[in-house]
Amino acid sequence: MNYETVTLKTNRLIMKKGEKQDFLKVYEYDFSKLKNIDNENFFIKQDQTKINKLFEKGNYYKKAKKAHMFDWIVYLDNDAIANILTSERSDKEKTVELEFNMHPSYWGYGYMLESLACVLEYLFSLGYDEVICTYLECNVRAKNLLGKLGFKAHMIIEDDFKSPKGNMLDEYEVILTKDDWFSKTGKLIKVSSSL
Repeated sequence: MNYETVTLKTNRLIMKKGEKQDFLKVYEYDFSKLKNIDNENFFIKQDQTKINKLFEKGNYYKKAKKAHMFDWIVYLDNDAIANILTSERSDKEKTVELEFNMHPSYWGYGYMLESLACVLEYLFSLGYDEVICTYLECNVRAKNLLGKLGFKAHMIIEDDFKSPKGNMLDEYEVILTKDDWFSKTGKLIKVSSSL
């Protein structure tokens, strides 16, 4: 399989390789603090040292390809608004893990739903059988979004995260299979005839 991050398009959005400044913009805030933990949203600026280091030698996407990852920046009118990252669980499984983040200025417009649907279609067309995603129990936005896409409960990791106020939070792992995706979207799986 070719692990090149290709350009994908929807009616409103373009998903493609990003530059360092695009990642810096999307990750302006520390997303570990944006999960409505203890019923509070924390909009704290991110220490962007890690992002700067990723792009230090200019070969981030070569490393991503070698690690069997796809990493898209989502653009709206040439503005970087989100990031979608996937990585294989193993070479033997046809399972990929999905992570996504969107700058809070763009929440509530359906952009993440639209871009994830496009990425899921692409991943299943490559031959993956399952896509797995995780979120903390307090991340209601992620839970609702993944539910709209057809993800189903797969596993609960109890008391996986300690909130700033000392509350223990569960992490949920959800799964979407190729068959469930095609049932939901009404698209048929295409196979080649041996005739």
